[in-house]
Amino acid sequence: MNDIDRWFDRTGRREQRTVSLYACLLTGKMFGYFWYRLRYALVVDGATFVVHVAEFLIILTSLGGLAAFTVMILRVGSLIVSGAWWGLLEVMRERLRGLSLTRDRDAVEREIGSWLVLSVLAATAVAVAGAVVALWLLPADDDPMGLLYAFLVVIELALRMPVRVLHSGMYATRRIYRPLWTLFAPTAVQIVVIGAGVFFYPTAAVVIAIIASNALSIWITVHFALRLYRLNGVSPNVRASRGLRARLPKIPIRQGIDATIAGLGLRLDAIAVLAIAGIYGTSTRSFDLTAGFEAWRDIDAFQFFYLVLPLLRGAYEATAVFYFDFVRLRRIPALREYRMWVFHRLLLVTPVVTLYFWALAVVLGLFVLPGIPFMFLLALLPLFVVRSFIGTYQIRLFAEGRFHALNLTIVFTGVLFALVWIDVNPASDLLEITAAMIALLIVHINLQHFEDRTPAVPTQLPLGDWIRALAAEPGPVRAGTITIPEWIPQRQRAAAVDTMRNTLTDRGCLAFCSATSLVFYERGSAVDGDRQPHLEVQTVTGGAAHRGRFWREPAANGRDALDRIVTDRWLKPLAGVPRAPQSPKFLSPEFLDIFPAGVVADLDTRAGARVMRTLDADLVPAILPTAMRSLDDDALVVSVAGRWLSPVFHQNKVRMIFLLPPDPDPAHFQRWLRTLKSWRLGQWEREGADHGA
Repeated sequence: MNDIDRWFDRTGRREQRTVSLYACLLTGKMFGYFWYRLRYALVVDGATFVVHVAEFLIILTSLGGLAAFTVMILRVGSLIVSGAWWGLLEVMRERLRGLSLTRDRDAVEREIGSWLVLSVLAATAVAVAGAVVALWLLPADDDPMGLLYAFLVVIELALRMPVRVLHSGMYATRRIYRPLWTLFAPTAVQIVVIGAGVFFYPTAAVVIAIIASNALSIWITVHFALRLYRLNGVSPNVRASRGLRARLPKIPIRQGIDATIAGLGLRLDAIAVLAIAGIYGTSTRSFDLTAGFEAWRDIDAFQFFYLVLPLLRGAYEATAVFYFDFVRLRRIPALREYRMWVFHRLLLVTPVVTLYFWALAVVLGLFVLPGIPFMFLLALLPLFVVRSFIGTYQIRLFAEGRFHALNLTIVFTGVLFALVWIDVNPASDLLEITAAMIALLIVHINLQHFEDRTPAVPTQLPLGDWIRALAAEPGPVRAGTITIPEWIPQRQRAAAVDTMRNTLTDRGCLAFCSATSLVFYERGSAVDGDRQPHLEVQTVTGGAAHRGRFWREPAANGRDALDRIVTDRWLKPLAGVPRAPQSPKFLSPEFLDIFPAGVVADLDTRAGARVMRTLDADLVPAILPTAMRSLDDDALVVSVAGRWLSPVFHQNKVRMIFLLPPDPDPAHFQRWLRTLKSWRLGQWEREGADHGA
């Protein structure tokens, strides 16, 4: 076996181990996908928690409570600042997702470069501010190792800010795959160094461990991110303009503030831990969750709740693994139903993940920290569960860009915690905080499920559905058409369609009336007469999309607009508005009559999911992406993995999959095309009867 054979063998084994989200959506095996994504992440989180506990206890026993409190303040502050930075970077990621459609490499490089410049400035400010805090909290005569450790926490935060920009430059549009060992290596280094050094100089071991593990972690992130940059031919450009201001990214003030606050909201656990721990060495009012019973009063809340902070955040961190999936599903309107389906099943997994992290808290309380009653740990279980559900709702809001709704829940959280803080009776703090979190969860449930129950307004429909939607418009309507030639690159073509969709969002709808001709309408009146949506598409395609027209004067209603479109010969003559087609499931007998060896799957049923499981493993993951592309091309039949496929959309979702047999007979192929065309226009019963004759 030569090197090429070995490479193909390794690639084949890797692909067999990979679990595709799109395949799981079709086969119904979402829990298998959750396990695939979470199995190693949970192990890493558990090992990181062990290191977190070991580091803190070594600092506490070696340097005392003040040094431990300083470390806690810096760690929590680091978590909060990194959350705000992650939120702000969503502005960059969303902008890069838009630029990826046009394949404007220069714009992508300038965008990433400008954010790198901003990250360096922000990192410098964070490093200076963190150093001031460390010097202020720690006395000058304290052990220098404690001060060095505090500085390392600050330096770690500062270094990771530009690294996060570099990572997000690729993560905005694709996952950054890396070998399995890279997930465990930084934590393993910490465990080995601390384990070996605890018998000699524990404090120095902690310092060496944080230096070694962070250096390795940053190198891994940068190395594999840069490798993906090279594969995509992208190089961040930080010298695009002269002058500092010209090199900084242009961030809309409202969007930047909303995104930053949303990122902060995902770190509320850290702020809550500060409120529980109180101000070290003072009598300032703090949340006392241990005052409910006499047996709980000896618990060191400062120590315990800081140590369990990673566990309280555990379920949120586990949900954040699926942030990229929610973003992918959000950007494709026809996958809206799948997005909700994934979310509802993730809610079923959330309490199971929570029990894992709560079990680690039980191990900490019973075997590591002295004097933690099991009843206290049991009383914390509802808080763990409720917080995990809230985190799941929060990460979906963030991934879908609903910052305003997320920020309103953050404000509501602050009000609830303030009401608990006003009550001076600490014996009820645990109960009141749990009740406040339950109230917050109820708000999230109603907020999200109201959004899910609101019917989606599609911006792109098959031609028959588009004609019916236009005819049903009661108010003024302006219509337009534009030609998008087939010879332009596929990504440029997709960018043109996406631009038109974004232009028409909540305003109108578009459809392909042929492979190259696109028609659209927009609700509005003569007040909007200067608006020319087709010109934006022409700009995106550099003029390749041409022969565009758009009415300056609107039609009185949709019926009049349809008559005018037919008169202008944008569409073939219509004998009235086509009636709505039958349910696509009635196409199944006709398809099997034409192709007895074909495969039919109704994706609304469990039987359809079972059918999808019988198909080739390399075929199933490609079906949904191909179906989405067929919607952009208005194609009745598309090629996928060497087979012909007909995805049927019904009520703005993929409803049926018709997989033709290999090498279908041309006459049967044409008969199936005629059947689909007549079905779309509500004429299939007549055509079906003709075929039967």
